[in-house]
Amino acid sequence: MAMGTDDKTAASSQHKEVTRTAESSSQQHVEGNALLVDKQGRIRRLPIPSNSPNDPLNWKAWEKSAVIFCCCWFSIMGLALASGLGAILGVFFQFYGPQGYDAGQITFLLTMPSLCIGLGNYIILPLSLAFGRRPVLVLSTSVLLGATIGSAAQDSYNGHLASRIIQGLATGASESLLPLMLTEVTFLHQRGQVFGLYWMTQSVLSAAFNLASSYEAAALGWRWYYWVFVITIAVGLVFVVFGGFETKFTRPATSLDGCVVYTDEFGVTRVVPDSEAQEYLEAVDLQQQQPPPDAAATEMRKPYLQKLKLWSAPHPHPWRAILASWARMLQCFTSPALLYAVLISSITLAGTINMSLTYDAVLQGYGWLPQDVGLVNVGVIVGSALGAAYCAFPGEWLTVWMARHNHGVHQPEHRLLVLVFPAVLGFAMLLLYGYTAVGGASYWAPLLAYAFFQITFVSVLIVSSNFAAEAARSTRGRL
Repeated sequence: MAMGTDDKTAASSQHKEVTRTAESSSQQHVEGNALLVDKQGRIRRLPIPSNSPNDPLNWKAWEKSAVIFCCCWFSIMGLALASGLGAILGVFFQFYGPQGYDAGQITFLLTMPSLCIGLGNYIILPLSLAFGRRPVLVLSTSVLLGATIGSAAQDSYNGHLASRIIQGLATGASESLLPLMLTEVTFLHQRGQVFGLYWMTQSVLSAAFNLASSYEAAALGWRWYYWVFVITIAVGLVFVVFGGFETKFTRPATSLDGCVVYTDEFGVTRVVPDSEAQEYLEAVDLQQQQPPPDAAATEMRKPYLQKLKLWSAPHPHPWRAILASWARMLQCFTSPALLYAVLISSITLAGTINMSLTYDAVLQGYGWLPQDVGLVNVGVIVGSALGAAYCAFPGEWLTVWMARHNHGVHQPEHRLLVLVFPAVLGFAMLLLYGYTAVGGASYWAPLLAYAFFQITFVSVLIVSSNFAAEAARSTRGRL
């Protein structure tokens, strides 16, 4: 995707003043908001790129596109594996049931990876902050590949469950490391579309892979469900090695309209009044991380071969960075905004998982053949595409419109208005699915309920990701 860098000359390797033409707006400005629209109605490019040619915001379009592609590919494969057993869950009831395993234990094969995705976030994100994004992405992809080979080759339930758990832990990168990398190569006004692309391709293409799962299991056996992913993840590992570049970059703080703009280590762009800048910069130790004043002017662009190094310059104190990131994660629980983002995404995910656990039995109850159950993913593809399109176009238009009518100041809460329609739709689809899952209606009722609930699911993922990245102001402080 083409990402322009026209404003890169506006940045400096030192903290300097750019303009003060919007003092009336900045006086009302609070941290967490962004001066997204200037007085002339033009959309600003925030964060402000530095003069360095190695700043990810200054990369060429193909370099940014390569990173976005690698992120999308990994998330597609990881989340398809984690949530894709629903269509063939009956196969494992037949396989493990005679061995003495009950329904709850067999269901763990589907639910445990989803739980471990969340746990993986607490491992992968701190490692990426301490040792760089690229090496952790390569490691996560390699672990996912190894665990998938283990799932395909194992002969025991315990081995199968263990490999599924490892798959979930590795897939945690899709909800922590990969969104961070996407944030680091995009401007604020582009993130709705980029995250829309990310979550849409993840949902649509993982559903397309799982569409064939029931036919694969019926024709070739359930192990080929995994062997197909072994092939695609191996291809993805090649993509990551040659296109998953390091996106970590310490960008200097810059003044804009009487406010200081800087990006913290989590990729969050913060805008604070000049009068409070010293306190904020000291609180995050940003001044100690600044490059020398003339570094950007003399820095040479890294050649492609140098970008292919599998390691990155680690944090000066990596283990302290890991402990500090865990402390920041705990601090997030004190932020109502972040708790809200976590809760709405968790509730929506729970609805999707509950449907995934039951639609096999529900559709067979309506007379569907086991090998045809995977066709339910056709509706997932349509619903996911509609959800992403809704957020990328009318959703982004509404966000910018709100900023224009708020003196050019974008507030994180503006994005929540986008969720009004998906919230009503999701509530209605859950009711429809619940009332028709027990029979007594046409199979179209639960089928359409599951399909249209994906609009809500994808919309919540996109909006909550953007909202959480912008609303992290209450987590600041000295660590």
